[in-house]
Amino acid sequence: MLETIFFVSGAIFGSFFNVCIYRLPKDISIITPGSFCPVCGHRIRWYDNIPIISWILLFGRCRDCKEIISIRYIIIEILTGLLFLFLLQFCGLNKELFIWLFFFSLLLLISVIDIETFFVLDRVVYPGIVVGLVLAFLIWNPIEHIIGMFLGGGIIFLLVRVSPKLLGKEGMGEGDVEVALLLGVFLGWKLILSTLLVSSILGVVIGGGILLLTRRIGSHIPYVPYLAAGGFISWVFSGKIEAFFTL
Repeated sequence: MLETIFFVSGAIFGSFFNVCIYRLPKDISIITPGSFCPVCGHRIRWYDNIPIISWILLFGRCRDCKEIISIRYIIIEILTGLLFLFLLQFCGLNKELFIWLFFFSLLLLISVIDIETFFVLDRVVYPGIVVGLVLAFLIWNPIEHIIGMFLGGGIIFLLVRVSPKLLGKEGMGEGDVEVALLLGVFLGWKLILSTLLVSSILGVVIGGGILLLTRRIGSHIPYVPYLAAGGFISWVFSGKIEAFFTL
């Protein structure tokens, strides 16, 4: 029963994240107006706004204009539901669970916005950094997490400055620095190092593979999703990674 509640709750939050992903880059309020079709503008009825189920029943189309509703909506709802379920099973029902629900949900939101717009929104990232700093002083070792914040942000900042000289064009952006600060303050200095390593490997293998398959060599790829994935993988294996640093 608890697992079902968490999956459904995750899907509901995923539906809200879809609203944020569409509206925040356009500076539209996430509160009002209510949900509407981005094509025809019709208000979406409550029974057409049930996470996962409504998209399936409508065959991925708007009831009014019959235009296709992006598959991204149902993917985010399912993915967030699975994320909630995984974190419940991984952490157990405790206060730590809700910290990581917040953190990884925020990373998911930031990542999808970056994929769709190539932008990282300050008003989404900075509140997360503030929350991380508060948690560092109240719950964690503040030194370890503050070092992690500046280490992660500092390394990416250097790459942002150096990459144009090495590649002849802009590589990473200032938004990547902000996300690295966020990852560092939540994960600490040990895990941010593994995060940067894993994200680099993922970026080369997956990002490079996508560019090869689509024949878009030289095009920009959003790096935030790889940072987020690297952070998630590092966190899952945090026990082994921290043990490595104690050898």
